[in-house]
Amino acid sequence: MTQLPIPVQADDITAEWMQQALAAGGLSDFPELDALEIKEISDENNMMGHVYRCRMTACGNIALHPAAVVVKLPTSKITVRKFANWMSLYHREFVFYSDIALHSHIRVPSVFYCDFDARSQGFVLVMEDLGNMKELPNMEGAGVMRARRAIAEIAELQGQFWEAADAPALGNCNAFMSAKEGYLMQLIYLLILPITLNRFDDLFTTDMRRLAEKFGSRIGAYYAALNSGPKTIVHGDYRLGNVLFGDEGQIDFVVIDWQGAGLGCGMYDVAFFLSFSVTVDDRRRIERDAIGEYHDTLCRMGVKNYSRDDCWRSYRQSMLGTLIPMVIGAGSINMSSRALEINTIESLGRTLTAIDDLDAWEFLPTGERLFSFSGALSMTSRCVYSIYSRLLNLRKEK
Repeated sequence: MTQLPIPVQADDITAEWMQQALAAGGLSDFPELDALEIKEISDENNMMGHVYRCRMTACGNIALHPAAVVVKLPTSKITVRKFANWMSLYHREFVFYSDIALHSHIRVPSVFYCDFDARSQGFVLVMEDLGNMKELPNMEGAGVMRARRAIAEIAELQGQFWEAADAPALGNCNAFMSAKEGYLMQLIYLLILPITLNRFDDLFTTDMRRLAEKFGSRIGAYYAALNSGPKTIVHGDYRLGNVLFGDEGQIDFVVIDWQGAGLGCGMYDVAFFLSFSVTVDDRRRIERDAIGEYHDTLCRMGVKNYSRDDCWRSYRQSMLGTLIPMVIGAGSINMSSRALEINTIESLGRTLTAIDDLDAWEFLPTGERLFSFSGALSMTSRCVYSIYSRLLNLRKEK
């Protein structure tokens, strides 16, 4: 693939650059471009990058197919960019689209060009414009039929790559959550948890608050336990917003935003979708059947030594982990947006209810040996959190 400079901002995406990118990606006979109209696609939930729709005009007004593409670049926010680099988010998405997407059973956007520079962590993705697809509002929930469709689709993908870490397509694929990344998530969770508890106090019972705090110092151990079982491709952020639906008779299901992709416990995607993007009543109505259908798909695709009980247990264990992104997200949102606040209340409420319904607190890791690295980190985390949360409370009281 021809090496092109990776754009840093929208101004770097010129007609000349786009022409070269499309040619490098295989469209060498694409008509000569005269101009681009670039518009950022606004999304309050898109914290990790900038997404632009680029409408293309050819010299001589020749009709273009495609006439528009979407370009994704890293975030320009320094702190968020550091987090994204630490978690290898741009590398993960590059690997997925470069190595895995063409072999996967799940429908994803067609990619015209993708590049990543390991030294600068620069990243660019030029892909199909899916503006005709529907992004369903999370407040309403996916509904029963769409939720079951989403679980069936992810089951096909995960069954395909079940325990296939040696497959050539997965050679560059990261772990879904490495030990280093797990402990970083533990630190971030503990920093943000007091803010979330203060903002959304009414959603937490006394027991929930206590367990959420206890969980905070054991997140590294939790991820280690979660990823100790069978591994497959994990999307990492499988929810409405990243799952698009179309009209009947057309392309009707596409999954986007693979920045969290890695090898880990596939049931995490199922738990996250059912807790975050499905109303409580709908989740309760379908979850047993949906998990059963997920397991049936794995068996049909040749998965062995993974019983329906194993599948249900993994679902419950994974549900506890969905609290981590919800706490971090709830404590990080801009509270001046009333719509975003209402959506967060609904999503966090669904997650806490699902954890309680499934008694997922059972999977809270037990205390670790003090003189082990993880045990010492857990104890230190508890002490620092106690001091930190008190200071925040004192500041709030003033």
